[in-house]
Amino acid sequence: MAIDVVEEMPEYLVTRTFAGRLRASNVADLGFELPGRISRVYVDAGDAVRRGAPLARIDTDELDSQKSELLAVLNEANAQFIQTSGRYQRLESLAPDFASVQQLDDARAARDSAKARVDQAAGTLKRLQTNQRNSLLVAPFSGEIVSRSADKGAVVGAGQAVFRLNGGGAMEAEVGIPASFRDQIIVGSEYTITNGQQEGIAVANRIIDDINPLTSTVTVRFIVANSSGFVASETVRVTLKETIQGKGLWVRNSALVESLRGLWAVYVVTPESPAGRSDGKNVTGIVKRQDVEVLHSEADRSFVRGTLSSGSWVIHNSPFRFVPGQRVSVEKSTVLARQTERALVTNEIEIQ
Repeated sequence: MAIDVVEEMPEYLVTRTFAGRLRASNVADLGFELPGRISRVYVDAGDAVRRGAPLARIDTDELDSQKSELLAVLNEANAQFIQTSGRYQRLESLAPDFASVQQLDDARAARDSAKARVDQAAGTLKRLQTNQRNSLLVAPFSGEIVSRSADKGAVVGAGQAVFRLNGGGAMEAEVGIPASFRDQIIVGSEYTITNGQQEGIAVANRIIDDINPLTSTVTVRFIVANSSGFVASETVRVTLKETIQGKGLWVRNSALVESLRGLWAVYVVTPESPAGRSDGKNVTGIVKRQDVEVLHSEADRSFVRGTLSSGSWVIHNSPFRFVPGQRVSVEKSTVLARQTERALVTNEIEIQ
């Protein structure tokens, strides 16, 4: 028969896990700033690119024809400006003797109007030249092309994503946690994160104090510096620990037997006398059944409360073999070993 000497604790520690989504911290969806038909594609998914590298180009035939028209308009506007400026200068030199104020005003207005048309044509041409430059899509930073969503010949709209570029670096995990755990998150502290196969360390980077109406959680952003073994967009879980105030005792799950009304029970050995009846090697005691309520359960042990008291001898191996009132004999070495273990316990009892 094996026993555990249990000890009452004022609190117990509960491990909670919360799920979230992992994403790369430097990812951008790239597209053209103007609509058009793709004429060239220079890269594909999986290619590594450097900052400024060409990715794709849209057809510029229409822009080229517009440029020719605008150059003609600009030249005409410049010619009119030169003509009206010369006329104004001649009238200005003749005034006031040989040119009236009205003539001078009309010449000035014609000159200013021609100058405005020059500025308008020059601005339109500059905007067209900007569009020609934007017809070439380049990488804004170095990284890897994660995906390509359009081929040569496809017509794309302004801002439509054509490539997704991953700049690498640390990954981020956005995890939703209940508002009651908000104060347990300390920005800059480390927490355990796992994807089910790989475990790593995540540092709390930011807490978004806005409750999601769908999940009733607040979002916490974690930085995973060493992301080896993790893949962007996969589900990850962050482990948090919560201290629950409440007196109770840790017992092995093997010591629990079913009782009535949803309760559980344990069998304990009570010495027949305070000193225990002893034959030198064994201590004689009586088996008693005590109901307990399970407050928290883990893989191999449970935190319970009830009539069980600190220092009780709990039978943890095959308790169904015993009945209340049965006299049993416990080896002194077993009791002493369990009491020694109990004496070494500080915050949490170690059930051996």
